[in-house]
Amino acid sequence: MSRSTTRSAGFRTVVFTCLAVTVLDGVDLLMFGAVLPVLLGEQVWGMTTVEAGFVGSLSLFGMMIGAMLAGYLTDIVGRRPIVLACVASFSVFTGLCAIAPSLEIFGLLRFLAGLGFGGALPTVIALTMEYVRIDRRQFYNGVVQTGFPIGGALVSVVAIVVIPLFGWQSLFGAAGLIGLVLFAVAYRNLPESLAFLVARGRHDEAAELARRFDIGTGAESGLAVAGGDAPAARRSALQLLAAPGFRVASLLFPLISFFGLLVAYGMNTWIPQILRSTGYDLGSALSFMLAFNLGSAAGMVVLTGLADRFGSRRVIASGFLAGAAAVASLTLAPVQAVVFAIVLVIGFCSSSQSAVYGFAGVYYPPAARGTALGLCAGLGRLGGVVGPIMVGIVIATPAGAGGVFWAFTVVGLAAALLVAVVPRSGLTDRRRPPASTGTAEQVAA
Repeated sequence: MSRSTTRSAGFRTVVFTCLAVTVLDGVDLLMFGAVLPVLLGEQVWGMTTVEAGFVGSLSLFGMMIGAMLAGYLTDIVGRRPIVLACVASFSVFTGLCAIAPSLEIFGLLRFLAGLGFGGALPTVIALTMEYVRIDRRQFYNGVVQTGFPIGGALVSVVAIVVIPLFGWQSLFGAAGLIGLVLFAVAYRNLPESLAFLVARGRHDEAAELARRFDIGTGAESGLAVAGGDAPAARRSALQLLAAPGFRVASLLFPLISFFGLLVAYGMNTWIPQILRSTGYDLGSALSFMLAFNLGSAAGMVVLTGLADRFGSRRVIASGFLAGAAAVASLTLAPVQAVVFAIVLVIGFCSSSQSAVYGFAGVYYPPAARGTALGLCAGLGRLGGVVGPIMVGIVIATPAGAGGVFWAFTVVGLAAALLVAVVPRSGLTDRRRPPASTGTAEQVAA
């Protein structure tokens, strides 16, 4: 087997395994929404709409805590054990939801599952970035995050067939079993972070993994084995986040993520109903969701790829600006055929949030990357909680639907501004890989 083939197979094993984790993550995230009509319609446990909203919030809060906790721990104990723990956690607790005896136990299990799949995202992004070419790290970050819309599409299709035949419990049971299979695959295929091993003095183990995955110095892991990142690892992750050159960005990235997820969750939850209420015959909400998520999936790959080539600030800020303009255009009451195109564009631009994770990932050294991504994803989840609530409040005011569109426009503009003012003091702004690596040099953010 040629050297180029083994190198390709090595990093692709990591990428596709991490993608499988986020696919299951997407399945689990949207599963409650898929079974909710049945739970309410059949009055399972006497569930009310208020209780349903509370259970949904428990999952989101679990994700927030899980992301911050796992992001911090992955910089201390390594990427591999945290990914495996997250997969095991959301698999077991999701599977147990199928036999939950009461609403209280069901809600607790959803919270515990949220801890798992909330913690998976920052960890798999951090691991992926260390095994792919330096000049393609943000693109593969986008590839891995396409697992969310893929998983959402899968659960939507499967639920239509499975729930009428086998009941809502079967969806949770099947997801739990699939998760355990994925755990076995991840246990076999996922390596540890080479930068982590080198920082802990486990040089022989790092060298063996580099040989097994045929990692050269074109990847960050290869540079770590060569000693390029050892000095940065001497400081703790929290010390690095608070160090001069990083501390301002450590405040800005979670805030940018908050605004990005506020728009994404608010749009996903309310815009179909808002557009119908303003006179558009959009048919079922599924038509909107399909357009929005198709645009979102495309944006995850395209925008992150462009970020590698042209720089994160320029691409992400432009994405947020274009999204704000698209939302604002809905206030002009365009013809119905144009609305679908606008929704597609909004979904595409909402993936600027995916690129934000990539920006944060390349901004910090490997020793602090997990913690930085955990804070970005975890605190950003509050935006996912606030977004739908904000829309409900604005709709109830005289501003109505137009007020919602303008609110989202302002949020998009604020996110673009914050991206633009992230200090040019991060890792990508002050260090490039050595010219002797033979790969394209790292693009400054």
